[in-house]
Amino acid sequence: MILGSEPKPTSQGPSETCDHVFRGEANEEIQVLQGSEFDVMGMYDNALAHGDKYATCHFKINPKKNISYDEMMQTVSMMAMEFGFSVDECTIVKHKKPKAGEPDANEHYHVYAPWRTENGKCINSSFSRVKQEKISRVSEYLFGHDIVKGKHQVAVIKQLRDEGKTDIADYIEEHTPNLYEAVQSAFTSTQHQMAQRQGINLGQLKNSIKELRISSESFKDMIDGLDGLGVAIKKGDKPDTYIIVNNENDKFLGSANRLFGMKKADFKHQYEALQAGQDTKFEPLEAIIAPIASDEKAPLQKPVEAPIEPDRENVPSKSATAPQPQKSGHWLSGINLTSPASTEAHHAVATDAMSYAEKIAISDYNKRESQNKNELDKYLSDQKKFAELLIKIEQELSELMRKRYQALPREPFANPELRDSHYISQSLHDILDPLRSSYLKKKSRWLSSAKSELRAFNEKMKELRFKEFTGLDIYNNQKDYDYVINNMSDLYVSSRQKRHDEWSNNLDVINYVNHKNNIDNLISYIKEHKDEEILQLAIKSPLLAIDRIKMNKEENNKTNISNTAISNKLSI
Repeated sequence: MILGSEPKPTSQGPSETCDHVFRGEANEEIQVLQGSEFDVMGMYDNALAHGDKYATCHFKINPKKNISYDEMMQTVSMMAMEFGFSVDECTIVKHKKPKAGEPDANEHYHVYAPWRTENGKCINSSFSRVKQEKISRVSEYLFGHDIVKGKHQVAVIKQLRDEGKTDIADYIEEHTPNLYEAVQSAFTSTQHQMAQRQGINLGQLKNSIKELRISSESFKDMIDGLDGLGVAIKKGDKPDTYIIVNNENDKFLGSANRLFGMKKADFKHQYEALQAGQDTKFEPLEAIIAPIASDEKAPLQKPVEAPIEPDRENVPSKSATAPQPQKSGHWLSGINLTSPASTEAHHAVATDAMSYAEKIAISDYNKRESQNKNELDKYLSDQKKFAELLIKIEQELSELMRKRYQALPREPFANPELRDSHYISQSLHDILDPLRSSYLKKKSRWLSSAKSELRAFNEKMKELRFKEFTGLDIYNNQKDYDYVINNMSDLYVSSRQKRHDEWSNNLDVINYVNHKNNIDNLISYIKEHKDEEILQLAIKSPLLAIDRIKMNKEENNKTNISNTAISNKLSI
Protein backbone atom coordinates (compact mmCIF):
# COMPACT_ATOMS: atom_id res chain seq x y z
CA MET A 1 0.00 0.00 0.00
CA ILE A 2 1.21 3.49 -0.83
CA LEU A 3 -0.16 6.34 1.27
CA GLY A 4 0.53 9.97 0.34
CA SER A 5 -0.62 13.34 1.61
CA GLU A 6 -0.56 16.90 0.34
CA PRO A 7 -1.57 20.05 2.25
CA LYS A 8 -3.83 22.17 0.03
CA PRO A 9 -3.18 25.95 0.26
CA THR A 10 -6.25 28.04 1.00
CA SER A 11 -5.23 30.59 -1.64
CA GLN A 12 -5.61 28.05 -4.46
CA GLY A 13 -9.29 27.41 -3.77
CA PRO A 14 -11.12 24.07 -4.13
CA SER A 15 -11.87 24.12 -7.88
CA GLU A 16 -8.80 22.30 -9.22
CA THR A 17 -8.64 19.50 -6.65
CA CYS A 18 -12.44 18.97 -6.68
CA ASP A 19 -12.54 18.78 -10.48
CA HIS A 20 -9.93 16.01 -10.40
CA VAL A 21 -11.36 14.00 -7.50
CA PHE A 22 -15.10 14.35 -8.15
CA ARG A 23 -15.07 14.49 -11.98
CA GLY A 24 -11.72 13.09 -13.17
CA GLU A 25 -12.19 11.85 -16.73
CA ALA A 26 -9.37 9.29 -16.52
CA ASN A 27 -11.38 7.17 -14.05
CA GLU A 28 -13.73 4.38 -15.03
CA GLU A 29 -15.82 4.97 -11.91
CA ILE A 30 -16.04 7.61 -9.17
CA GLN A 31 -17.96 6.88 -5.96
CA VAL A 32 -18.39 9.31 -3.05
CA LEU A 33 -18.33 7.14 0.08
CA GLN A 34 -18.54 9.84 2.78
CA GLY A 35 -19.06 13.59 2.83
CA SER A 36 -19.46 15.63 -0.34
CA GLU A 37 -17.91 18.26 -2.51
CA PHE A 38 -19.82 20.83 -0.42
CA ASP A 39 -17.89 19.66 2.64
CA VAL A 40 -14.56 20.15 0.88
CA MET A 41 -15.62 23.67 -0.13
CA GLY A 42 -16.59 24.26 3.50
CA MET A 43 -13.04 23.38 4.57
CA TYR A 44 -11.77 26.22 2.37
CA ASP A 45 -14.40 28.58 3.80
CA ASN A 46 -13.32 27.73 7.35
CA ALA A 47 -9.67 28.24 6.46
CA LEU A 48 -10.43 31.67 5.00
CA ALA A 49 -12.40 32.62 8.11
CA HIS A 50 -9.48 31.62 10.38
CA GLY A 51 -6.78 32.99 8.11
CA ASP A 52 -5.16 29.55 7.82
CA LYS A 53 -2.46 28.91 5.22
CA TYR A 54 -3.87 25.47 4.42
CA ALA A 55 -7.51 24.45 4.06
CA THR A 56 -7.33 20.67 3.89
CA CYS A 57 -4.94 17.76 3.85
CA HIS A 58 -5.53 15.61 0.78
CA PHE A 59 -4.59 11.96 1.40
CA LYS A 60 -4.41 9.28 -1.27
CA ILE A 61 -4.66 5.57 -0.39
CA ASN A 62 -3.27 3.38 -3.18
CA PRO A 63 -3.28 -0.33 -2.16
CA LYS A 64 -1.30 -2.95 -4.09
CA LYS A 65 -4.46 -5.06 -3.95
CA ASN A 66 -8.09 -3.92 -3.83
CA ILE A 67 -9.43 -3.61 -0.28
CA SER A 68 -12.92 -3.72 1.19
CA TYR A 69 -14.82 -0.74 2.57
CA ASP A 70 -14.15 -1.87 6.15
CA GLU A 71 -10.43 -2.25 5.46
CA MET A 72 -10.33 1.22 3.90
CA MET A 73 -12.07 2.72 6.93
CA GLN A 74 -9.62 0.90 9.20
CA THR A 75 -6.76 2.61 7.34
CA VAL A 76 -8.49 6.01 7.57
CA SER A 77 -8.96 5.50 11.32
CA MET A 78 -5.22 4.91 11.71
CA MET A 79 -4.56 8.08 9.69
CA ALA A 80 -6.90 10.03 11.98
CA MET A 81 -5.05 8.79 15.06
CA GLU A 82 -1.61 9.64 13.66
CA PHE A 83 -2.44 13.05 12.17
CA GLY A 84 -4.99 14.20 14.76
CA PHE A 85 -8.30 14.59 12.95
CA SER A 86 -11.75 12.99 13.18
CA VAL A 87 -12.88 10.34 10.69
CA ASP A 88 -16.39 11.84 10.75
CA GLU A 89 -15.03 15.15 9.41
CA CYS A 90 -13.50 13.53 6.31
CA THR A 91 -14.75 13.38 2.75
CA ILE A 92 -13.83 10.05 1.13
CA VAL A 93 -13.99 9.31 -2.61
CA LYS A 94 -13.25 5.99 -4.32
CA HIS A 95 -11.74 5.92 -7.82
CA LYS A 96 -11.70 2.93 -10.13
CA LYS A 97 -8.92 3.26 -12.67
CA PRO A 98 -7.06 0.56 -14.66
CA LYS A 99 -3.46 0.01 -13.53
CA ALA A 100 -0.90 -1.48 -15.88
CA GLY A 101 -0.32 -5.16 -15.14
CA GLU A 102 -2.37 -5.10 -11.92
CA PRO A 103 -6.06 -5.94 -12.62
CA ASP A 104 -6.65 -6.68 -8.91
CA ALA A 105 -5.43 -3.23 -7.87
CA ASN A 106 -7.60 -0.90 -9.97
CA GLU A 107 -9.08 1.03 -7.01
CA HIS A 108 -7.68 3.85 -4.93
CA TYR A 109 -9.13 6.38 -2.49
CA HIS A 110 -8.97 10.14 -1.92
CA VAL A 111 -9.50 11.44 1.60
CA TYR A 112 -9.96 15.12 2.51
CA ALA A 113 -9.42 16.03 6.16
CA PRO A 114 -9.92 19.64 7.35
CA TRP A 115 -6.61 21.30 8.20
CA ARG A 116 -8.16 22.91 11.28
CA THR A 117 -10.31 20.35 13.07
CA GLU A 118 -13.43 21.01 15.12
CA ASN A 119 -11.43 21.21 18.36
CA GLY A 120 -9.58 24.22 16.94
CA LYS A 121 -6.27 22.44 16.45
CA CYS A 122 -4.45 21.97 13.16
CA ILE A 123 -3.42 18.62 11.70
CA ASN A 124 -0.13 17.32 13.09
CA SER A 125 1.87 17.05 9.86
CA SER A 126 5.31 16.53 11.41
CA PHE A 127 7.17 13.38 10.27
CA SER A 128 4.30 12.78 7.83
CA ARG A 129 6.26 10.43 5.56
CA VAL A 130 7.22 8.14 8.44
CA LYS A 131 3.62 8.16 9.69
CA GLN A 132 2.33 7.31 6.22
CA GLU A 133 4.73 4.40 5.82
CA LYS A 134 3.85 3.13 9.30
CA ILE A 135 0.12 3.12 8.46
CA SER A 136 0.84 1.46 5.10
CA ARG A 137 2.95 -1.33 6.62
CA VAL A 138 0.46 -2.00 9.45
CA SER A 139 -2.40 -2.10 6.93
CA GLU A 140 -0.50 -4.63 4.80
CA TYR A 141 0.07 -6.75 7.90
CA LEU A 142 -3.61 -6.59 8.93
CA PHE A 143 -5.00 -7.26 5.43
CA GLY A 144 -2.56 -10.07 4.55
CA HIS A 145 -0.92 -8.14 1.68
CA ASP A 146 2.72 -8.40 0.67
CA ILE A 147 4.93 -6.06 2.67
CA VAL A 148 6.15 -3.17 0.50
CA LYS A 149 9.60 -1.83 1.25
CA GLY A 150 9.53 1.89 2.03
CA LYS A 151 12.28 4.44 2.41
CA HIS A 152 11.66 4.73 6.17
CA GLN A 153 11.11 1.02 6.86
CA VAL A 154 13.75 0.80 9.59
CA ALA A 155 12.32 3.85 11.41
CA VAL A 156 8.81 2.38 11.17
CA ILE A 157 9.93 -0.93 12.68
CA LYS A 158 11.67 0.89 15.55
CA GLN A 159 8.61 3.04 16.26
CA LEU A 160 6.31 0.01 16.30
CA ARG A 161 8.59 -1.68 18.82
CA ASP A 162 8.61 1.48 20.96
CA GLU A 163 4.80 1.33 20.96
CA GLY A 164 4.85 -2.29 22.13
CA LYS A 165 3.69 -3.70 18.76
CA THR A 166 6.60 -6.12 18.54
CA ASP A 167 4.64 -8.82 16.67
CA ILE A 168 3.86 -6.42 13.81
CA ALA A 169 7.41 -5.03 13.82
CA ASP A 170 8.90 -8.54 13.70
CA TYR A 171 6.62 -9.56 10.84
CA ILE A 172 7.50 -6.48 8.76
CA GLU A 173 11.22 -6.96 9.42
CA GLU A 174 11.05 -10.65 8.49
CA HIS A 175 9.11 -9.99 5.26
CA THR A 176 11.16 -7.04 3.99
CA PRO A 177 13.92 -8.27 1.65
CA ASN A 178 17.17 -6.28 1.70
CA LEU A 179 15.83 -4.20 4.59
CA TYR A 180 18.93 -2.04 5.02
CA GLU A 181 19.52 -1.30 1.32
CA ALA A 182 18.36 2.05 -0.08
CA VAL A 183 15.00 2.08 -1.90
CA GLN A 184 15.00 3.03 -5.57
CA SER A 185 11.89 3.54 -7.66
CA ALA A 186 11.80 2.42 -11.27
CA PHE A 187 11.13 5.97 -12.40
CA THR A 188 10.24 9.33 -10.89
CA SER A 189 6.95 11.16 -11.33
CA THR A 190 8.74 13.67 -13.59
CA GLN A 191 9.99 10.87 -15.83
CA HIS A 192 6.48 9.43 -15.89
CA GLN A 193 5.06 12.77 -17.10
CA MET A 194 7.81 13.16 -19.72
CA ALA A 195 7.11 9.67 -21.06
CA GLN A 196 3.37 10.37 -21.23
CA ARG A 197 4.04 13.38 -23.45
CA GLN A 198 5.87 10.99 -25.79
CA GLY A 199 2.88 8.66 -25.86
CA ILE A 200 4.57 6.00 -23.69
CA ASN A 201 3.12 4.50 -20.53
CA LEU A 202 6.07 3.77 -18.25
CA GLY A 203 4.00 1.43 -16.10
CA GLN A 204 3.19 -0.77 -19.10
CA LEU A 205 6.78 -0.51 -20.31
CA LYS A 206 8.08 -1.67 -16.94
CA ASN A 207 5.79 -4.73 -17.05
CA SER A 208 6.81 -5.50 -20.63
CA ILE A 209 10.49 -5.38 -19.62
CA LYS A 210 9.74 -7.64 -16.65
CA GLU A 211 8.05 -10.17 -18.96
CA LEU A 212 11.02 -9.89 -21.33
CA ARG A 213 13.40 -10.70 -18.49
CA ILE A 214 11.34 -13.71 -17.43
CA SER A 215 11.11 -15.16 -20.95
CA SER A 216 14.74 -14.50 -22.00
CA GLU A 217 17.25 -17.33 -21.73
CA SER A 218 20.27 -15.04 -21.62
CA PHE A 219 21.20 -11.45 -20.90
CA LYS A 220 21.83 -10.94 -24.64
CA ASP A 221 18.31 -12.16 -25.51
CA MET A 222 16.91 -9.71 -22.98
CA ILE A 223 18.80 -6.71 -24.43
CA ASP A 224 17.98 -7.71 -28.02
CA GLY A 225 14.28 -7.92 -27.11
CA LEU A 226 14.17 -4.21 -26.25
CA ASP A 227 14.04 -3.30 -29.93
CA GLY A 228 10.62 -4.94 -30.19
CA LEU A 229 9.40 -2.60 -27.43
CA GLY A 230 10.53 0.48 -29.35
CA VAL A 231 13.28 1.36 -26.89
CA ALA A 232 17.06 1.03 -26.62
CA ILE A 233 19.90 1.32 -24.08
CA LYS A 234 22.39 4.18 -24.02
CA LYS A 235 25.13 5.24 -21.62
CA GLY A 236 23.89 7.90 -19.20
CA ASP A 237 25.52 11.19 -18.25
CA LYS A 238 26.41 9.93 -14.77
CA PRO A 239 29.33 7.49 -14.37
CA ASP A 240 28.48 3.76 -14.60
CA THR A 241 24.88 4.57 -15.49
CA TYR A 242 22.84 3.23 -18.41
CA ILE A 243 19.47 4.58 -19.48
CA ILE A 244 16.58 3.48 -21.68
CA VAL A 245 15.53 5.85 -24.48
CA ASN A 246 12.77 6.05 -27.06
CA ASN A 247 13.92 4.68 -30.42
CA GLU A 248 12.00 7.34 -32.37
CA ASN A 249 13.42 10.49 -30.81
CA ASP A 250 16.18 9.26 -28.48
CA LYS A 251 14.31 10.78 -25.50
CA PHE A 252 15.17 9.61 -22.00
CA LEU A 253 12.59 7.26 -20.39
CA GLY A 254 14.24 5.88 -17.27
CA SER A 255 17.18 4.16 -15.61
CA ALA A 256 17.90 0.79 -17.24
CA ASN A 257 18.80 -1.10 -14.07
CA ARG A 258 15.70 0.18 -12.25
CA LEU A 259 13.32 -0.75 -15.07
CA PHE A 260 14.92 -4.21 -15.22
CA GLY A 261 14.78 -4.52 -11.44
CA MET A 262 18.52 -5.13 -11.14
CA LYS A 263 21.25 -3.64 -8.99
CA LYS A 264 23.18 -0.89 -10.74
CA ALA A 265 26.56 -2.67 -10.43
CA ASP A 266 25.14 -6.00 -11.66
CA PHE A 267 23.55 -4.45 -14.72
CA LYS A 268 26.73 -2.49 -15.55
CA HIS A 269 28.89 -5.62 -15.23
CA GLN A 270 26.69 -7.78 -17.45
CA TYR A 271 26.02 -5.09 -20.06
CA GLU A 272 29.69 -4.12 -20.44
CA ALA A 273 30.68 -7.81 -20.61
CA LEU A 274 28.12 -8.25 -23.39
CA GLN A 275 29.54 -5.24 -25.25
CA ALA A 276 33.01 -6.81 -25.00
CA GLY A 277 31.70 -10.01 -26.59
CA GLN A 278 32.00 -12.11 -23.45
CA ASP A 279 29.50 -14.73 -22.35
CA THR A 280 27.40 -13.50 -19.48
CA LYS A 281 25.75 -15.48 -16.76
CA PHE A 282 22.07 -14.56 -16.70
CA GLU A 283 19.79 -15.30 -13.77
CA PRO A 284 16.05 -15.36 -14.58
CA LEU A 285 13.78 -13.14 -12.55
CA GLU A 286 12.16 -16.03 -10.66
CA ALA A 287 15.55 -17.11 -9.31
CA ILE A 288 16.15 -13.84 -7.45
CA ILE A 289 12.75 -13.69 -5.73
CA ALA A 290 13.18 -14.31 -1.99
CA PRO A 291 12.03 -17.85 -1.02
CA ILE A 292 9.04 -18.25 1.28
CA ALA A 293 9.91 -18.95 4.91
CA SER A 294 9.66 -22.62 5.84
CA ASP A 295 6.78 -22.02 8.24
CA GLU A 296 4.73 -20.27 5.54
CA LYS A 297 4.88 -22.91 2.81
CA ALA A 298 1.54 -23.95 1.38
CA PRO A 299 0.35 -27.30 2.65
CA LEU A 300 1.18 -30.18 0.34
CA GLN A 301 -1.79 -31.59 -1.50
CA LYS A 302 -2.60 -35.26 -1.01
CA PRO A 303 -1.49 -37.22 -4.08
CA VAL A 304 -4.29 -38.63 -6.23
CA GLU A 305 -4.55 -42.37 -5.87
CA ALA A 306 -4.85 -44.61 -8.93
CA PRO A 307 -8.42 -45.74 -9.67
CA ILE A 308 -9.30 -49.13 -8.21
CA GLU A 309 -11.80 -51.75 -9.22
CA PRO A 310 -15.37 -50.75 -8.18
CA ASP A 311 -17.17 -52.50 -5.35
CA ARG A 312 -19.90 -54.37 -7.23
CA GLU A 313 -22.06 -54.84 -4.12
CA ASN A 314 -22.50 -51.09 -3.74
CA VAL A 315 -23.16 -50.09 -7.35
CA PRO A 316 -26.05 -47.56 -7.49
CA SER A 317 -29.14 -48.55 -9.41
CA LYS A 318 -30.40 -46.72 -12.51
CA SER A 319 -33.02 -44.96 -10.42
CA ALA A 320 -30.44 -43.45 -8.10
CA THR A 321 -30.43 -39.67 -8.27
CA ALA A 322 -26.74 -39.33 -7.51
CA PRO A 323 -23.82 -41.65 -6.90
CA GLN A 324 -23.00 -41.83 -3.20
CA PRO A 325 -19.76 -43.14 -1.70
CA GLN A 326 -20.44 -46.25 0.38
CA LYS A 327 -17.05 -46.98 1.93
CA SER A 328 -13.46 -45.86 1.77
CA GLY A 329 -12.47 -48.14 -1.12
CA HIS A 330 -15.39 -47.21 -3.37
CA TRP A 331 -14.92 -45.85 -6.90
CA LEU A 332 -16.36 -42.39 -5.88
CA SER A 333 -14.26 -42.12 -2.73
CA GLY A 334 -12.82 -38.63 -2.39
CA ILE A 335 -15.11 -36.96 -4.99
CA ASN A 336 -16.88 -33.89 -3.54
CA LEU A 337 -20.55 -34.13 -4.49
CA THR A 338 -21.64 -31.02 -2.57
CA SER A 339 -22.42 -27.74 -4.32
CA PRO A 340 -19.16 -25.92 -5.06
CA ALA A 341 -18.51 -22.51 -3.55
CA SER A 342 -17.22 -21.20 -6.85
CA THR A 343 -19.04 -21.03 -10.18
CA GLU A 344 -16.88 -23.80 -11.63
CA ALA A 345 -18.83 -27.01 -12.20
CA HIS A 346 -17.18 -30.06 -10.60
CA HIS A 347 -17.57 -33.00 -12.99
CA ALA A 348 -16.90 -36.65 -12.24
CA VAL A 349 -15.29 -38.73 -15.02
CA ALA A 350 -16.59 -42.09 -16.18
CA THR A 351 -14.12 -44.85 -17.13
CA ASP A 352 -14.38 -47.96 -19.30
CA ALA A 353 -14.11 -50.16 -16.21
CA MET A 354 -17.41 -48.80 -14.82
CA SER A 355 -20.74 -50.54 -15.25
CA TYR A 356 -23.64 -49.06 -17.20
CA ALA A 357 -25.40 -48.04 -13.99
CA GLU A 358 -22.29 -46.30 -12.71
CA LYS A 359 -21.89 -44.36 -15.95
CA ILE A 360 -25.56 -43.28 -15.85
CA ALA A 361 -25.13 -42.09 -12.26
CA ILE A 362 -22.03 -40.11 -13.26
CA SER A 363 -23.92 -38.57 -16.19
CA ASP A 364 -26.87 -37.54 -13.98
CA TYR A 365 -24.52 -36.00 -11.45
CA ASN A 366 -22.66 -33.99 -14.11
CA LYS A 367 -25.95 -32.70 -15.56
CA ARG A 368 -27.01 -31.43 -12.15
CA GLU A 369 -23.63 -29.82 -11.62
CA SER A 370 -23.90 -27.99 -14.95
CA GLN A 371 -27.44 -26.87 -14.14
CA ASN A 372 -26.37 -25.62 -10.69
CA LYS A 373 -23.47 -23.73 -12.27
CA ASN A 374 -25.74 -22.05 -14.85
CA GLU A 375 -28.23 -21.03 -12.17
CA LEU A 376 -25.44 -19.67 -9.94
CA ASP A 377 -23.85 -17.79 -12.86
CA LYS A 378 -27.20 -16.19 -13.70
CA TYR A 379 -27.76 -15.24 -10.05
CA LEU A 380 -24.31 -13.67 -9.75
CA SER A 381 -24.75 -11.88 -13.08
CA ASP A 382 -28.09 -10.42 -11.97
CA GLN A 383 -26.60 -9.34 -8.63
CA LYS A 384 -23.66 -7.66 -10.38
CA LYS A 385 -25.95 -5.86 -12.81
CA PHE A 386 -28.18 -4.68 -9.96
CA ALA A 387 -25.16 -3.33 -8.02
CA GLU A 388 -23.78 -1.55 -11.11
CA LEU A 389 -27.13 0.11 -11.85
CA LEU A 390 -27.49 1.19 -8.21
CA ILE A 391 -24.03 2.79 -8.24
CA LYS A 392 -24.89 4.49 -11.53
CA ILE A 393 -28.13 6.04 -10.24
CA GLU A 394 -26.40 7.15 -7.01
CA GLN A 395 -23.70 8.95 -8.99
CA GLU A 396 -26.17 10.54 -11.41
CA LEU A 397 -28.40 11.82 -8.60
CA SER A 398 -25.36 13.10 -6.69
CA GLU A 399 -24.19 15.00 -9.78
CA LEU A 400 -27.70 16.35 -10.34
CA MET A 401 -27.81 17.68 -6.77
CA ARG A 402 -24.35 19.20 -7.10
CA LYS A 403 -25.21 21.11 -10.26
CA ARG A 404 -28.65 22.19 -9.08
CA TYR A 405 -27.51 23.46 -5.68
CA GLN A 406 -23.93 24.51 -6.40
CA ALA A 407 -24.70 28.10 -5.35
CA LEU A 408 -26.30 26.98 -2.08
CA PRO A 409 -24.99 28.91 0.96
CA ARG A 410 -22.92 26.71 3.25
CA GLU A 411 -24.54 25.59 6.52
CA PRO A 412 -23.09 27.73 9.33
CA PHE A 413 -22.01 25.84 12.44
CA ALA A 414 -23.35 22.54 11.11
CA ASN A 415 -22.03 20.63 14.11
CA PRO A 416 -24.61 21.00 16.92
CA GLU A 417 -21.82 21.13 19.50
CA LEU A 418 -20.73 24.47 18.07
CA ARG A 419 -24.14 25.79 19.12
CA ASP A 420 -24.04 24.20 22.59
CA SER A 421 -23.24 26.47 25.56
CA HIS A 422 -21.54 23.77 27.63
CA TYR A 423 -19.31 22.68 24.73
CA ILE A 424 -18.33 26.28 23.91
CA SER A 425 -17.65 27.01 27.59
CA GLN A 426 -15.34 24.01 27.82
CA SER A 427 -13.57 25.06 24.60
CA LEU A 428 -12.99 28.58 25.96
CA HIS A 429 -11.60 27.10 29.18
CA ASP A 430 -9.26 24.88 27.16
CA ILE A 431 -7.93 27.94 25.33
CA LEU A 432 -7.73 30.44 28.18
CA ASP A 433 -7.01 28.33 31.27
CA PRO A 434 -3.38 27.56 30.38
CA LEU A 435 -2.66 31.27 29.68
CA ARG A 436 -4.33 32.37 32.92
CA SER A 437 -2.54 29.68 34.94
CA SER A 438 0.76 30.70 33.43
CA TYR A 439 0.10 34.31 34.45
CA LEU A 440 -0.90 33.43 38.03
CA LYS A 441 2.06 31.11 38.46
CA LYS A 442 4.53 33.69 37.21
CA LYS A 443 2.90 36.46 39.25
CA SER A 444 3.21 34.43 42.48
CA ARG A 445 6.96 34.54 42.21
CA TRP A 446 8.83 37.18 44.20
CA LEU A 447 9.49 40.41 42.29
CA SER A 448 7.79 39.10 39.16
CA SER A 449 5.37 41.32 37.22
CA ALA A 450 4.31 38.59 34.73
CA LYS A 451 3.66 41.31 32.11
CA SER A 452 4.27 39.09 29.08
CA GLU A 453 1.94 36.35 30.42
CA LEU A 454 -0.75 38.92 31.19
CA ARG A 455 -0.38 40.40 27.71
CA ALA A 456 -0.75 36.97 26.10
CA PHE A 457 -3.91 36.28 28.12
CA ASN A 458 -5.46 39.67 27.23
CA GLU A 459 -4.60 39.33 23.54
CA LYS A 460 -6.29 35.94 23.40
CA MET A 461 -9.36 37.42 25.14
CA LYS A 462 -9.41 40.17 22.53
CA GLU A 463 -8.99 37.64 19.72
CA LEU A 464 -12.00 35.71 21.08
CA ARG A 465 -13.98 38.98 21.11
CA PHE A 466 -14.65 39.04 24.85
CA LYS A 467 -16.58 42.12 25.89
CA GLU A 468 -15.68 44.29 28.89
CA PHE A 469 -16.95 43.09 32.30
CA THR A 470 -16.41 46.04 34.62
CA GLY A 471 -16.15 45.39 38.34
CA LEU A 472 -15.08 41.75 37.89
CA ASP A 473 -11.61 40.42 38.64
CA ILE A 474 -11.21 37.67 36.08
CA TYR A 475 -7.48 37.34 36.73
CA ASN A 476 -7.51 36.46 40.44
CA ASN A 477 -11.11 35.55 41.28
CA GLN A 478 -12.15 32.11 39.97
CA LYS A 479 -15.91 32.76 40.33
CA ASP A 480 -15.67 35.99 38.32
CA TYR A 481 -13.61 34.21 35.68
CA ASP A 482 -16.12 31.32 35.38
CA TYR A 483 -19.01 33.81 35.21
CA VAL A 484 -17.39 35.65 32.29
CA ILE A 485 -16.69 32.39 30.44
CA ASN A 486 -20.31 31.21 30.83
CA ASN A 487 -21.67 34.61 29.82
CA MET A 488 -19.55 34.66 26.66
CA SER A 489 -20.60 31.09 25.87
CA ASP A 490 -24.26 32.16 25.93
CA LEU A 491 -23.48 35.08 23.64
CA TYR A 492 -21.68 32.78 21.20
CA VAL A 493 -24.65 30.38 21.20
CA SER A 494 -27.16 33.16 20.62
CA SER A 495 -25.22 34.54 17.66
CA ARG A 496 -24.52 31.19 16.08
CA GLN A 497 -28.03 29.85 16.52
CA LYS A 498 -29.43 32.97 14.90
CA ARG A 499 -27.20 32.48 11.85
CA HIS A 500 -28.11 28.80 11.65
CA ASP A 501 -31.84 29.54 11.91
CA GLU A 502 -31.56 32.11 9.11
CA TRP A 503 -29.83 29.48 6.97
CA SER A 504 -32.43 26.81 7.83
CA ASN A 505 -35.29 29.13 6.83
CA ASN A 506 -33.72 29.92 3.47
CA LEU A 507 -36.09 28.61 0.78
CA ASP A 508 -33.24 27.14 -1.31
CA VAL A 509 -31.94 25.29 1.74
CA ILE A 510 -35.40 23.91 2.55
CA ASN A 511 -35.75 22.66 -1.03
CA TYR A 512 -32.26 21.13 -0.90
CA VAL A 513 -32.91 19.31 2.40
CA ASN A 514 -36.26 17.93 1.18
CA HIS A 515 -34.78 16.91 -2.16
CA LYS A 516 -31.78 15.22 -0.49
CA ASN A 517 -34.01 13.37 2.00
CA ASN A 518 -36.13 12.04 -0.84
CA ILE A 519 -33.06 10.82 -2.73
CA ASP A 520 -31.51 9.25 0.40
CA ASN A 521 -34.80 7.46 1.16
CA LEU A 522 -35.00 6.25 -2.45
CA ILE A 523 -31.50 4.76 -2.42
CA SER A 524 -32.00 3.25 1.06
CA TYR A 525 -35.28 1.65 0.00
CA ILE A 526 -33.70 0.06 -3.10
CA LYS A 527 -30.75 -1.25 -1.07
CA GLU A 528 -32.94 -2.63 1.72
CA HIS A 529 -35.59 -4.28 -0.45
CA LYS A 530 -33.36 -5.18 -3.45
CA ASP A 531 -36.25 -3.84 -5.53
CA GLU A 532 -35.23 -4.11 -9.18
CA GLU A 533 -38.52 -2.62 -10.42
CA ILE A 534 -38.05 0.57 -8.37
CA LEU A 535 -34.40 0.74 -9.51
CA GLN A 536 -35.37 0.58 -13.18
CA LEU A 537 -38.06 3.22 -12.59
CA ALA A 538 -35.54 5.46 -10.78
CA ILE A 539 -33.23 5.35 -13.80
CA LYS A 540 -36.09 6.66 -15.97
CA SER A 541 -37.53 9.10 -13.43
CA PRO A 542 -36.44 9.44 -9.77
CA LEU A 543 -39.64 11.38 -8.97
CA LEU A 544 -41.86 8.56 -10.22
CA ALA A 545 -39.82 6.06 -8.21
CA ILE A 546 -40.21 8.15 -5.04
CA ASP A 547 -43.97 8.39 -5.62
CA ARG A 548 -44.17 4.62 -6.17
CA ILE A 549 -42.41 3.98 -2.84
CA LYS A 550 -44.89 6.26 -1.06
CA MET A 551 -47.80 4.37 -2.68
CA ASN A 552 -46.30 1.02 -1.64
CA LYS A 553 -45.92 2.20 1.96
CA GLU A 554 -49.53 3.48 2.02
CA GLU A 555 -50.81 0.16 0.66
CA ASN A 556 -48.77 -1.76 3.25
CA ASN A 557 -50.16 0.44 6.04
CA LYS A 558 -53.75 -0.17 4.87
CA THR A 559 -53.12 -3.92 4.70
CA ASN A 560 -51.64 -3.93 8.21
CA ILE A 561 -54.59 -1.96 9.59
CA SER A 562 -57.05 -4.33 7.89
CA ASN A 563 -55.24 -7.43 9.22
CA THR A 564 -55.17 -5.95 12.70
CA ALA A 565 -58.93 -5.28 12.59
CA ILE A 566 -59.66 -8.85 11.44
CA SER A 567 -57.41 -10.23 14.15
CA ASN A 568 -59.22 -8.16 16.82
CA LYS A 569 -62.64 -9.40 15.63
CA LEU A 570 -61.49 -13.01 15.73
CA SER A 571 -60.12 -12.59 19.22
CA ILE A 572 -63.52 -11.29 20.39
